[in-house]
Amino acid sequence: MKMTADSVLVVIPARYPSTRFPGKPLADLNGKPMIQHVWERATAAKRPNRILVATDDERIAQAVRRFGGEVMMTSSDHRTGTERVAEVAAQFPALQVMNLQGDLPLFQPATLDRLIESGGKLIQRGEADLITAKSAITSEEEVFSPHSVKVVSNEREEALYFSRSPIPYVEKDAFSKKGAFTFYKHYGIYLYHKDFLLHIAKSPEGSLEKMERLEQLRVLEQGGRVRVLEIEKEEARFFWEVNTPEDLVKAKEILNADSSRNLALGGFQ
Repeated sequence: MKMTADSVLVVIPARYPSTRFPGKPLADLNGKPMIQHVWERATAAKRPNRILVATDDERIAQAVRRFGGEVMMTSSDHRTGTERVAEVAAQFPALQVMNLQGDLPLFQPATLDRLIESGGKLIQRGEADLITAKSAITSEEEVFSPHSVKVVSNEREEALYFSRSPIPYVEKDAFSKKGAFTFYKHYGIYLYHKDFLLHIAKSPEGSLEKMERLEQLRVLEQGGRVRVLEIEKEEARFFWEVNTPEDLVKAKEILNADSSRNLALGGFQ
């Protein structure tokens, strides 16, 4: 497919090794490898002009080819998914590049379209280098879980910081007394201006990034402008991240419980 500077390129980075869940992209989710669910939902969206899986593992590449997806082999030296996405983006003229995590098999295509449409306008106007997403946290357990990344923003919805810890600080026994403050969860979906993406991919790992083990902190450490768009609770429910085998079980439960919604998405199971 021919692309131009106005096109939107969506890249799904996928790697086989994982401390908590080796081979995660190929894990079976209702009869399909998880990476296929991500691909199908991305292709059901209207805004992306081209969708590629980026990997350094031939097993993943073969699986993508089997279900008809487009895959590009990348270097095995990348430190992060962002760097893998940048290698692909450098080969295309599109100035808007989305890093769509391969562990989000349940998102709604319409949500993806809204993030691209709203975020793309901000990037085109020069008001942001990176667009990402958040939703309100309603669970005390999630606020204190290091597996749930939190984000705080200013009044312009520009990210101030991302952390695995509760931000702002709150003691566990004081959580119910926090008043009207709303904690927000960050979701690993990123829409970049291509030039900034290439800059970040070549930048050194930051000290905050190392401490928190969150690659998006490199953007803030490099002075990038990150706008965080809020998605509603019902949409956020389907931004379920699969990081462990237990998360995969939950993903299956969500799919099976929402059969009517699955039919609306073209029968994804």
